Amino acid sequence: MLEQSEVSNTGRFIPLVLRGAELRPHGVKEAPLVTDDLAGAVLLFPDERAPQPKPSDVTSLVVVDASWSQARRMVQRIPALRSLPRISLKVNAPEKSLRDAPPGGLSTLQALARTLALLGDERAAAALERVHARLVARTLAARGYV
Repeated sequence: MLEQSEVSNTGRFIPLVLRGAELRPHGVKEAPLVTDDLAGAVLLFPDERAPQPKPSDVTSLVVVDASWSQARRMVQRIPALRSLPRISLKVNAPEKSLRDAPPGGLSTLQALARTLALLGDERAAAALERVHARLVARTLAARGYV
């Protein structure tokens, strides 16, 4: 929930770009996280040992939108997330984003775009990449870097 108010939060743009995408905040006492409908879903989360699912097997994708340490804790502590099969991305070098990512890290928006491209939805991937590029350009300009 802490990540939602950060300027660098890119996940909040996903439902604005992708039809059918939804945000499910975690940590709101009045609204517990709904996880009872995740049967058959795949979790986008780093795991080198996880076998990559075939694109045709992925019908629903769960993306944790949080800082790296928050995301790791959420996946460890929420049984429904911990038990989901995973899809993982290989990233060779740091990418330009709204804040520094750890080696192999991407923003939520970038990670989802790359995953959708991997799964064959180039149109959605391109739309997310365009939004991300605009966010980075706007942020760099606001900080006086360009």
